[in-house]
Amino acid sequence: VENGAKWTLGHFFRAFEAEHARSGSTRNNAVAFEDFAKWYTEGGYAVAPWLELLDLQKFLSLIGDFQAPQQPQPAAGPAVLPQGSPADVLFTFPLAKERSLVVLRDDAHYVRAVVSEMGLLSLTSEDIWTALSKDVTKKLGAKKSSVVPVDQASFVECMMKILSKSKKPSEKSSWANFSPEETLKNFFLSFDLMQVNQVPLNQLMCGLTLLCGGKKSSKLGFAFGLFCGDGKSGKKKIQTMGHGDFIQFFRSFLIVMFSCCNQSLSLSADTVSQYISDTAQAVADAVMAYWKSKKVDKVKFDHFSKWYNEGGFQMAPWLELLDLHKWVLADDEKIPAAAPSAPSAPIPAPSKSAPSIPVVHAPINNKPVNAPTMDSEIFNTLVATPNPKDRVANMAPAPAPSPTDNVPAPPDDSLLLNLVDDDVDMDFILQHESGDANDAMAFDDPVSNDQAHDQAQPDPKDSLKFHLLTNDPHRGYMISITPNQVDLLNRIVTRTGLCQTEAPAICNFIMVDSKSRKLVNLTKKSYDNAMQRIFTHAFRTLPGAVSESTKQELSTFSEDLFTWFDRSGNKKIRALEFACGFTVLCGGSKSDKLEHIFELLDQDNDSLVTKQEIILFVQSFLVILMGVSSSFTHLDGTPTGTDAASVARAINAGTEWATSQVFDALKPRDDKLCFDDFADWYTKGGYQSIPWLELLDLRKWVLT
Repeated sequence: VENGAKWTLGHFFRAFEAEHARSGSTRNNAVAFEDFAKWYTEGGYAVAPWLELLDLQKFLSLIGDFQAPQQPQPAAGPAVLPQGSPADVLFTFPLAKERSLVVLRDDAHYVRAVVSEMGLLSLTSEDIWTALSKDVTKKLGAKKSSVVPVDQASFVECMMKILSKSKKPSEKSSWANFSPEETLKNFFLSFDLMQVNQVPLNQLMCGLTLLCGGKKSSKLGFAFGLFCGDGKSGKKKIQTMGHGDFIQFFRSFLIVMFSCCNQSLSLSADTVSQYISDTAQAVADAVMAYWKSKKVDKVKFDHFSKWYNEGGFQMAPWLELLDLHKWVLADDEKIPAAAPSAPSAPIPAPSKSAPSIPVVHAPINNKPVNAPTMDSEIFNTLVATPNPKDRVANMAPAPAPSPTDNVPAPPDDSLLLNLVDDDVDMDFILQHESGDANDAMAFDDPVSNDQAHDQAQPDPKDSLKFHLLTNDPHRGYMISITPNQVDLLNRIVTRTGLCQTEAPAICNFIMVDSKSRKLVNLTKKSYDNAMQRIFTHAFRTLPGAVSESTKQELSTFSEDLFTWFDRSGNKKIRALEFACGFTVLCGGSKSDKLEHIFELLDQDNDSLVTKQEIILFVQSFLVILMGVSSSFTHLDGTPTGTDAASVARAINAGTEWATSQVFDALKPRDDKLCFDDFADWYTKGGYQSIPWLELLDLRKWVLT
């Protein structure tokens, strides 16, 4: 109880002090109720969700014996639930104006049959777009553009040409009456809202993204680029979206989702169109309002990612359906020859609607639950209406949830910058370890009394393993980090406050001494001074004093850190390399850390970093990972040494391979690249080459 209270308090005060500094307020540090309420509604509810249980109805609903009083249905009309038993309902997604999108198990089977028959799972969005945009513009004699309008016949013809190449001639259809041409025609008609036989190609491709192979983060990053206008910032080309772009972006996804669901057969075409239009408008309003409050008019993908991860998933949880593994491929049942009914009829143009009300969703489970709804105050920050008073006035009470309501979990992590989400198929391999004593970390000293309880009976957790690929004949290494080592890092970063301290402040202590002199190298003495300043600063985030046992453990860890970076043994390390590597132990998201590292490396302030500077960064990160690892072996099974020279060879080889992957793919002029180029490469597949970069996010391994 005490630890939980201190942890929550630490989060609150960190945010409170940051807001205090940002606003330049001169009032004292006394906390008003409004301060706490603002923190809670802007994200604190994710830190202390148990405060929701102050609402007795929510608490009782978790027990399952409580039925909330029924609310009158709004004038706009409730969602019409398709027929079927509660067990048939996979998910119920909230839409604007208290409506819902209901996904049945039959819907998942239908989509699975479609993507299987058409061979879409073997194609990525990029694969289809490369061929489709080329074929369409060539056929129409138009300039290559993402917004070129295409007619139905041309779209179907070009798509059939692409699909014919992806499906092997020997493959026979298991769905006797299936017609890819008719399916594509219906797909097109669903987008032809004005019924003029012309649809912008980017909207069709955005909708197709849902049905392609690939991960959610890659699909979102790709689809985002389809709607981007090009802006310029210095020497960098930046892809951004405005309000109208976001409406088309969200609407394209929703059109396909409704077309794949039986629910649309129970509604008129006008009603379905209204559902889609209102929801796309509401979510677009929320995205733009969030960034307008931060004085950002044009939203980049990393902005969109941050909005989604900091609460946007509550308004648009249906975006999780982009991951077909969460519903279409969720089980191993074979698709029957007689697939569910075909997609609904095409959707006509939507009528003009009143401003939409933001939507919220209930807590999530894998089984249908009587899930509680959240208070409207929490969602005020998600509403796009500029005036807070208007937001409250427009907020209608949510109807009692249906016992069949079931919503997929919010994202475990970020979309992209945090560069990819947790569902990315990275090369991390978790295998059960026996907990052999030989796997104990090199710097695991005898524990003190207050640590003994924590470590006396460790859970049988798996070691974290990842591939470090190289150009060597053995192809690379399998690196293993045991639970004991992860636990040590957890104690280091949490008991010292490091995980609550942002990287820029820490790196400044490393790069600049107490006399404001910029440092190139750190001697052991200047290193000790820098570490003392770092932890003095970090300790201030803690609610109480640091124990002597923690200080001793920290001292040992600091000595090891210096040894890892002093690879030449001359008692001197490079300040820039150490600063880059040390960021992994700081607070902040992966994207924030990477962006700061690029700023550190950009010595001449031209927004570009050289190949040698990228080598230095990759090397610094691998020094940390290899330092905390317990063992590493060759991927081909041949034995490897465990001495310092072998570790150094692994670091150098891994650095060389990773850097070559970046520069061979991007081929930047003068061997210099910018952060946006690196982020784009990483999101569109680079994460498969260097999956260990995900470990920059402590939440994925140290703070779990």
